[in-house]
Amino acid sequence: MTHQAARRRRLLDYRGAIALVVANTIGTGVFTTSGFALADLGSPGFVLLAWLVGGLYALSGVAIYADLAKRFPQSGGEYAFLRQTLHPALGTAAGWISLVAGFTAPIAAAALGAELYAARVGGFETGAPWFASALIVLLAALHAGAPETGVRFLNVAVAIKIAAILAFIVLGAPHVAQAIGGPPTVDGSAFSLLAFGGSLVWISYAYSGWNAAVYVTGDVEGGGDAVRRALYLGTALVIALYLGVSAVILYSAPREALAGVADSGAVAARALGGVRAEEGLSALIALALATSASSMLLSGPRVYAQMARDGALPAILGRLHGEHPRIAIIAQAVLCVAVVWSASLRELLEFVGVTLSVSAGAVIVGWLRQEFLGSTPRIRIFLLGAAIVFLAATTGIVVAAIIMRPGSAVAATMLICFGLAAHSVSARLRANVTSTSGATSE
Repeated sequence: MTHQAARRRRLLDYRGAIALVVANTIGTGVFTTSGFALADLGSPGFVLLAWLVGGLYALSGVAIYADLAKRFPQSGGEYAFLRQTLHPALGTAAGWISLVAGFTAPIAAAALGAELYAARVGGFETGAPWFASALIVLLAALHAGAPETGVRFLNVAVAIKIAAILAFIVLGAPHVAQAIGGPPTVDGSAFSLLAFGGSLVWISYAYSGWNAAVYVTGDVEGGGDAVRRALYLGTALVIALYLGVSAVILYSAPREALAGVADSGAVAARALGGVRAEEGLSALIALALATSASSMLLSGPRVYAQMARDGALPAILGRLHGEHPRIAIIAQAVLCVAVVWSASLRELLEFVGVTLSVSAGAVIVGWLRQEFLGSTPRIRIFLLGAAIVFLAATTGIVVAAIIMRPGSAVAATMLICFGLAAHSVSARLRANVTSTSGATSE
């Protein structure tokens, strides 16, 4: 039995883990953030630099997460890492961050965004979020009732999404080449470090998802080694696609038409190919958001199931049907539908970007503690440099958020405090149960 359990068929193979990273990462962010960043920074060159810095920031995080996934090859992500490297209380707080900011809010945001762009193609009104709710319920039913089919859908949808993004880049490449290769224009925009940091809050959200595979390590064939390779390759692919898409958006339409505009991708597509191109891009973005929601409905509930098995959440969420946490998936869908009906897209994006940066920064601190204060302290220059880069960028993002978006910073602090309180309560309940059972046995 032990041998059979060890050799059980995993839900995801190596390619599926890469698809999960790409699907989780590429959503509405890349098609909307450039317009916001252009309004803040004033120059397309500064915006592209911010996208590159955001990519290096993500790769720095990948280096540390990949090392931790190899060292702790179980599902759970930040929850599992922080329990092992810092303290169980911080692990529980990170688990609550994953529940609210890591999956529930982003799934809701992805579904709301998919509704907006699907309406462009289908021509229906976007009043009450019935489309977004139906999308969440449909995807949850797929992953809860037929998980293998859900993974196959995800893989095919990601392949279509990448092909369509490449077509968009090819369509806009001549405009980018003409703009860059033409006579230099005088750009009076002055570089502002604070504005650059503020733009990185948006861009860090667009890159969030690079760590998607660590949430399902226990369900990936090859475990930590396969997850490590999937993180690197998936994130590198995303960076290349993001730089290409952003360049096309920034150089295909007049600056005044893009700056501060949420649907900057649609504006660029209209400039490139008229209404047909705009509708085609809208369909692509809707697909991208649907696959993003699908990937998070696959990975998020596995974090909650692990938390439930550890006693940090109600035990029913840890119940498995075969190898799959069906009840946790259903609970995730219910929470997401509730958020869809109670929050706006912009509020969700701002809150998620700040909160996830704090959680990931804590993981890096935990890795440093293990590296230098563990039983076998060691110094690995590449990983140490990656940790320093990631922490420096995270600090800048958090400071910029406190100054420019204080409401999101306050909400993130409240969520962390709630997670710590939840750990304290669950620890006391477990202690009471243990003492009661001990007294009974005597």
